[in-house]
Amino acid sequence: MMIKEYLKHQIISRTVSKIPFSILGKMTQTNLIIPYYHIVSDNEVLHVKHLYEYKNIKQFTDDIDFLLKNYSPISLRDFLANLDNDLPLPKNAFLLTFDDGFREVHDVIAPILLEKGVPATFFINSAFVDNQELCYQHKASILTVCIEKRVTGNLINGLNRILDIESIKSTAEEIRYRMLSITYRDRNLLDKIARLLDMDFSRYLKENRPYLTSHQIQKLLKDGFTIGAHSIDHPPYPLLHLSEQVRQTLESVRSIKSTFGLDYGVFAFPNTDQHVSKLFFSKINGAGIIDASFGNRGMMSESISNHFQRFSLEKPLIPAQRIIAIQYMRKMMRVMTGNSKIKRT
Repeated sequence: MMIKEYLKHQIISRTVSKIPFSILGKMTQTNLIIPYYHIVSDNEVLHVKHLYEYKNIKQFTDDIDFLLKNYSPISLRDFLANLDNDLPLPKNAFLLTFDDGFREVHDVIAPILLEKGVPATFFINSAFVDNQELCYQHKASILTVCIEKRVTGNLINGLNRILDIESIKSTAEEIRYRMLSITYRDRNLLDKIARLLDMDFSRYLKENRPYLTSHQIQKLLKDGFTIGAHSIDHPPYPLLHLSEQVRQTLESVRSIKSTFGLDYGVFAFPNTDQHVSKLFFSKINGAGIIDASFGNRGMMSESISNHFQRFSLEKPLIPAQRIIAIQYMRKMMRVMTGNSKIKRT
């Protein structure tokens, strides 16, 4: 974004954020917002460091205080009761969600939410529970950290051979770009690079425990939180064949429901639900195990009756008040242009 456009964007968002949020909700006919985070930490988290920025504890706590001042928290069960039985929601409701099932959910996030009386739903990848596997994107972030600390000519030559490219420059920017450009389909390359660097992902899982364990999930459930599926191993859905999209979804939901004895089934797309077809939703809803699903494309309405859109409170890394103001602003512009509803083919 050009500097002039960025400044204009900031001025508009600050102006909109001064309007009472109850009025913004009425103006956009938005009675429920569904924000999401990934992780909250005061520490440097290597497996996330090169993927996205995340809020520290104070920033997150400030966000929650803002939400509680302007909205009413609801639980997933409240949400599903409204969906299934048309039970009313409070005015200006918010359903708080978190993706990827990081350990910080148990160690950092849940204690804050319990203290403030805020329910939340945590979407987890079935393959990563108990730290059995490491997400390919998290591998890429870890390897980027490793490479930046020990760039040599031999290392660069080795990367060139593994990535099958003519040349990779030894600058931090180029290495980061190359590492983070490795796709889900080519994720085996990350294991080859790890061997080149003597990086043991199994040891990283054992020593760092990046994801929730079954015991921690059971404790979260006991404390009144809810959980859902986030696919098996976090693939980009738009790049998958329909059959694999369906398999990743249904197998992860079945696994989470069965393992933790849930009487509900919910699913949140990893990355994005953009370009996912109407046929996909027909297939997963026809299986009879999913009550609701969630995307991440902002304050937009859906053509699928039990699919709902969320927005990030991490991107950009500014206070929730301004992020939500931006979301309202975008919705008003979409309504004016007739593009507020996602159409699926």
